[in-house]
Parts: sequence; structure tokens; C-alpha cells
Amino acid sequence: MNFEIKFLTNYSQLNAKEQKAIDKAITFLSTNPRHSALNTHKAINVKAKYRVGGDDVFIAYATKKIRVTFEYGPKPGMITIRNCGYHDECERGM
Repeated sequence: MNFEIKFLTNYSQLNAKEQKAIDKAITFLSTNPRHSALNTHKAINVKAKYRVGGDDVFIAYATKKIRVTFEYGPKPGMITIRNCGYHDECERGM
């Protein structure tokens, strides 16, 4: 797992309950990025920085309102967590 500065900054601004939900989502991501609880889907019109697993950036649900964005890379087999937060802020600030 690799964590972008934007993720770390936004994560630190969430309350403990929200952080716990993000932690759980990251645990699922680390074992199975397509876990049904995450409702993982591709972000539209956003390109990956690392492009190890293609050009795609993905959005996963931590809760109904909180999202985590990620991509594959920078090395094969790694996941980079790009951002987290409430739906609009998270997806707009990818």
C-alpha cells in the first residue's frame, strides 16, 4: 500500500468513526479490491499517475457517504490510496 499526501491530510481531518470506516475499506482493498462491500467502480475522466494496471482510477465506498479513491502502482502488485472523504469532496479532488 502506498498513501498519497492528499489522502493522509484528508484522513487526519475525519473523526474516529469515519477513520475506522476508511481503515476497514483499506483492509478490504488490500485483500480484494473488488470486495462487494466496497462497490468499487472506475472514476470517469481521471487518469492514473502510475499506469501499472492501466490508466484507471477507482472509487470505493467506505460508507454510503465516504469514499476512497485508488489506483494500481507505483509497482506491480501495489495499490496507491489517492484520496478519501465525503463523496463530493473526495471525487472532485482526485
